[in-house]
Amino acid sequence: MSMDRGSAKHGPVRDEVMAHEVLGMVRARRDTRAEEWRSPEPPAEEASALAARPDGAGLLGSTPPGMTPADVEERSELGRWLGRAVFPAERDEVVDHLRHHHAPDRVVDEVRGAPEGVQFTSLGQLWRALRSDAHVESRRY
Repeated sequence: MSMDRGSAKHGPVRDEVMAHEVLGMVRARRDTRAEEWRSPEPPAEEASALAARPDGAGLLGSTPPGMTPADVEERSELGRWLGRAVFPAERDEVVDHLRHHHAPDRVVDEVRGAPEGVQFTSLGQLWRALRSDAHVESRRY
């Protein structure tokens, strides 16, 4: 009986060898090779130009225009605790979800400040309701 692996590039033995080659880097999240010649080369100097956003507003992954780094961090933390599965939801459903997932009290208290009776369809919509001056980029890169 033959099993289809979905890829004919190499077999299970080669898969194991390749996994072993990167095991140290995966576990330590840094290069773990003692011999410098075995390490991959660092990116070229022009690599930073490749990371620039097409609109020229900074680097990919940088703070969107109109937001501070603190805004990005706070919105990201809210997103970590909520995820997409909770939406669409009203304020009380979001608060229950946060409590069920043991979110920090400051996050739960912030969501309690959202208007009651409004059904939020996304994190961006909830973020705008919580912060009157909140910016949510209209285009993602």
